[in-house]
Amino acid sequence: MENRLEESTARIKSLSTDLETVRQEAITDGLTGIANRKHFDAVFTAAADEAQETGEDLCLLVLDIDHFKKFNDTYGHQVGDQVLKLLAMTLTESIKGRDTAARYGGEEFVVVLPATTLDNAVTVADNIRERVVKKAVVNRKTGKNLGSISVSIGVGRYAPGESPAETVARADQALYVAKKCGRNRVVREADYSEEPTAEAK
Repeated sequence: MENRLEESTARIKSLSTDLETVRQEAITDGLTGIANRKHFDAVFTAAADEAQETGEDLCLLVLDIDHFKKFNDTYGHQVGDQVLKLLAMTLTESIKGRDTAARYGGEEFVVVLPATTLDNAVTVADNIRERVVKKAVVNRKTGKNLGSISVSIGVGRYAPGESPAETVARADQALYVAKKCGRNRVVREADYSEEPTAEAK
């Protein structure tokens, strides 16, 4: 009986470990190792619900790597993947506490900032932007320094009563304004008054 109990306990532990592994894989971006789009949707929706109940601030950063397609075409997809990993690592280094960084799709990333005012979110965004520019991109195979990359960042604040998608849309629009205005900059939702053009991307 003791042996069977031990075997059953071991099997249960093994199954629990396997389930946790599967769960982590389901919410993690396979390339960068940070949260994926699905997990972001769940986290931001929960954060919006909490902000609605508590009245706390909630902000969102939407980031895009400047001229990434050109970089990818010039140096190849493997180096492009390395750049995506570099940005994901920089985001992880730049956030704390309940903040969540996620890959939204392609070269676009998002950061959820609970209990953060719009001004403080802009400070976080500027810190990320400055950190990214300071990092050198090196071809791991050849050791050649490929220079640096930059990011444009849009900052949005959740307004009580709106859907998370509306906050995302405003932050995304701020991002396109940042690109239209020269890239490598942070624009918050309150800082623009004109519609960005399709050329911004």
